[in-house]
Amino acid sequence: MYTSIDLFSGPGGLCTGFKWAGIKPLIAVEWSGWTVQTYASSHDADIFELEKYLDGTLENADEFFKPNDKTLIIHGDINKVKIELIIKILNSRFNVNTVDVVSGGAPCESFSLAGDRKEDDDRNNLFLNILRIARGVDAPMIVFENVKGLFSKKLDGIPGKMFEEICKEFESSKKNSPKYKLASKDKDTVLLKAADFGVPQNRERLFLVAINKKYRNAKFSYPRPTHGRETDKEYVTVADALLDLPQIDSGQESEIYDFDINSITDRKRLEFLQLMRGVSKTPPIHLNYNRYSISSHKSVNHRENMRMRMALILPGENMEIACTRLTADNQEELVDMYFPKKKYAARNRRLKEDEPSFTVTSHCLDEMIHPTLNRALTPREAARLQSFPDWYVFEGPYVKFHSDPEQDRYEQIGDAIPPLLAYNLAKEIVKTLNSIFNNVNIREGNV
Repeated sequence: MYTSIDLFSGPGGLCTGFKWAGIKPLIAVEWSGWTVQTYASSHDADIFELEKYLDGTLENADEFFKPNDKTLIIHGDINKVKIELIIKILNSRFNVNTVDVVSGGAPCESFSLAGDRKEDDDRNNLFLNILRIARGVDAPMIVFENVKGLFSKKLDGIPGKMFEEICKEFESSKKNSPKYKLASKDKDTVLLKAADFGVPQNRERLFLVAINKKYRNAKFSYPRPTHGRETDKEYVTVADALLDLPQIDSGQESEIYDFDINSITDRKRLEFLQLMRGVSKTPPIHLNYNRYSISSHKSVNHRENMRMRMALILPGENMEIACTRLTADNQEELVDMYFPKKKYAARNRRLKEDEPSFTVTSHCLDEMIHPTLNRALTPREAARLQSFPDWYVFEGPYVKFHSDPEQDRYEQIGDAIPPLLAYNLAKEIVKTLNSIFNNVNIREGNV
């Protein structure tokens, strides 16, 4: 199995897909406490409290530097993670000097089309940590993930210059430091659509892949779509992804899964559910996963006014469109009774059964309505749309105010990279690594 360092790891979406393809993270770095707990629980990782280590209060600190094959997730500010610490962990814990891939999706709020996109946002430069650590361990490959909005992000008042500068930085020459070459800078090539790879969601993310120049003949090819037009499989839809789950009402919870997936005749739906239920990819042994159970499948207990509002919104509509339709039908009294004065186009959008969903975001609790029931999605349903398997353990509170520094389960899920998308990318990365090391024996793994 190949190895990686998983920066800005989130709850482990990239990690899961990479492990399916045969790439194991030795070190991960994440700042959010509950997100770290989710990663550790789902991947049996040890948690290393960075601030306590730096101020000398971390109990039994030496234990983390003893031989151990468990992933070590560093909980703390990546800017404070020195390369000397990374190398010490690799040497003492894993008996290696480097890893095969350094990956990371730096926080995207300043790049997102939904954000304020400030040119002087401190988060704009967080990606430099990916390069700093990759160069520090002389990694053969780097993977950088971000939102589509990065393509148009301004720098010096010029739209798109931020993306150009990031590409230049990846290929820049640093004295006495490894040099890298991007596999592609073409926007159409580096932008991957999750639905094209079996994820039931129209999510678009850009992936920059760089190869260490000392491997002169190594090449990387971006994955070709497995679903949709020009393939033999249709897109996985919202119905495919959700309607096998217990159909609970607002305020209800279910921990029992009794759907027989073997009754499904649709090949692409069956393949998706076999992945979700831990059939095609074996769940981690440490979880003792029960295939007749389900977790995080708990619905918010909506107020009656909210339930009535949701009942008035048709598939594919948001609150703004629904209000326009109701007004045109001379039902303004319903609009006045159940809708707020300000109609948000991104809020209360009912999913359509026969299509992939729109993008799952950290605001998905407020944005998404179940395709057939008058309630928001449960965390497990949001996780399904992201292609997280049902054995995945999400830690922390179900719901927090969005401004709360603690990430609730919805935020963790919405911020993550879809594992199935990561898996398809990672399969191509493994091909490149095989060519670098002349290794044809690396096989796809489980988790």
